[in-house]
Amino acid sequence: MTSKEMEARSGVPRANIRYYEAEGLLAPARSGNGYRDYSEEDLRTLEKIKLLRRLGVTIEALRALRDGRAELSAVLDRRLAEVGGEQAALGRVERVCGDLRRTGTTFTGLDPGRYLADLDAPALPGEGGPWWEKASASALPETDRLPTVCSASRRLFARMFDEMLVRVLIASGLCLAGINLAAVSSFVVSLTAVVLLAFVEPLFLRLWGTTPGKALLGMRLTGPDGKNVPYTEGLARYFLMMWYGQGFEIPVWSLIQGYRSVRRCWNDEPQPWDVEVAYIAKPFRARYGVGLVLATLLVLTAGEAANSWSQTPPNRGDVTVAEFAENYNRQADYLDFGGRAYLDEDGQWQEKPEDGSQIISLEDLMDVNPWDDAKAFHYTVEDGHVTAVTMSGTFQNTTAMWVETPDSYVPQIVTALVWGRREAPFWSLSRQAQLREQEEADWERGFTLHQPGVIITAEVEQTGFCYFQGMGWQPVEEGNRLSFTYTVALDNG
Repeated sequence: MTSKEMEARSGVPRANIRYYEAEGLLAPARSGNGYRDYSEEDLRTLEKIKLLRRLGVTIEALRALRDGRAELSAVLDRRLAEVGGEQAALGRVERVCGDLRRTGTTFTGLDPGRYLADLDAPALPGEGGPWWEKASASALPETDRLPTVCSASRRLFARMFDEMLVRVLIASGLCLAGINLAAVSSFVVSLTAVVLLAFVEPLFLRLWGTTPGKALLGMRLTGPDGKNVPYTEGLARYFLMMWYGQGFEIPVWSLIQGYRSVRRCWNDEPQPWDVEVAYIAKPFRARYGVGLVLATLLVLTAGEAANSWSQTPPNRGDVTVAEFAENYNRQADYLDFGGRAYLDEDGQWQEKPEDGSQIISLEDLMDVNPWDDAKAFHYTVEDGHVTAVTMSGTFQNTTAMWVETPDSYVPQIVTALVWGRREAPFWSLSRQAQLREQEEADWERGFTLHQPGVIITAEVEQTGFCYFQGMGWQPVEEGNRLSFTYTVALDNG
């Protein structure tokens, strides 16, 4: 019969059954697939164990009975004597308490001498009347089961740390491989984390008996024999946990399974995936919580460092025109602002057709933007290194209501020219703040903006273009004109 059938027929929880197996009192056969196969004889043995344990017979005595080193009558006689002594001792405690209460003495006036003598006198089995008159059947001892951790919060935080650690490792690996996290589906990352944990967690349990999250909170797992959990059993435990504990992240079902898991913790019940293991926890100390917080901050900082490093262009420090072009093209791909246009080794715009054929210049395209000349980069070079990049153009006598200047290229130039320099911000949050400051600048009237390692200048003059007044747009005036000059220059002072 299976473990479930054994539990149903005997009324003994599986956690207790595993404990008795670990103590050598039960030895079920194994089927071809490795599952336990209990016989009718195993059931009778378990019922004997259940009876004698509820009568208070020790595990050592049961082992002696199994090995033939003791007779049942002798074991029961010893137990009767123990129970009689316990009853007599309790009766004596009752009498001494009553005598002491009737004297009406206070704590200050208490003379403990004679009362202690009454308590310390040898207990006789027959003392105080028949001890069996108030006997009641006891349950199986709580020690007859593998230990488990019933702190829902402790288990949850350990699990959350392990999952966070794996997710950060995956995200960092993607960043270091040149893959922008914004282009990766969160579902793909989550699924990868689940699969990776399925291999990594059983390995940790096999080698060290714990995982990083459990170790930080003073918890570890072993098999019933006290040895580390075998890899295959750790793998089975993981998938049972994913189903009974997290519902495989299926919407609504995961919440139901999570609630059931918490209820089991509240009721001091072992989780379905912990039936085969001993889950041991040291008494909680404040240092465990502090360690978990510090470790979380360390992991998140390391992940942010990988993300920030991945946004740094390949050529750092002073760059030539060709190196600037390489930086720009890489940043365009990674930060997703490139479109079809790229810079060649001379820093000039080229466009690569989507079919992958030979690169052709923008001048040969029929559908190019009419302001391509204005988008050209002009380089200031000193000692062979780029010190400034300029864009300029003039539009006039157009019937368009407004002209879209290529100001969006300025932040892109900054990422290619400046982000690889020592004085530039490294952390991605600082870089985003830098880009937001550029976006919020007054591109219509012009400005000069000083940021770490760079000076950005926008000079704009425009007349005759439409503007919004009252309930609508005012018409375009004749002789309209707009000129601009955008300069991104290194700030070496």
